[in-house]
Amino acid sequence: MDAEILFFMTEKDQTVFLNFAESFTDSIKNETSIYRLILGDCELLFTPSQTKDNVMVTGSLKIRLGNSENACKDQERAKSAFRKLRNNLKKNYWSRLAYLNKNKKDKLTPSRNHWLGPDAKKWKEADSENHTLKLSETSWMEFEIGF
Repeated sequence: MDAEILFFMTEKDQTVFLNFAESFTDSIKNETSIYRLILGDCELLFTPSQTKDNVMVTGSLKIRLGNSENACKDQERAKSAFRKLRNNLKKNYWSRLAYLNKNKKDKLTPSRNHWLGPDAKKWKEADSENHTLKLSETSWMEFEIGF
């Protein structure tokens, strides 16, 4: 199973998420801008959102279990932890984001796969004209709170 969830989060949202994740993991290792959530011989990769010059880009939580030849042994535990973390994000994060679709004359298109943390939502709403949510630093895709 390889799966991923994308989200926008501030440092405050990140702290809340990591505190919640501690109860499901053996350890959490911070390696520069990626956190490895260790579960036995498996791991989840958590990359927090980055904010620079009023632009916040998506972060992600990924599960990579490998193929049948080099799969980790604690797969069921890793899958369970990923589901609990994903469900927690979906329960507590805003899901009604839309992006400006340049192919459809800048029409707002609902996004079903991106989530906005509680504090990140406050950040965006505090100055919606100048605070930008983007898929990546170089992406044309900008998100708005909508629907």
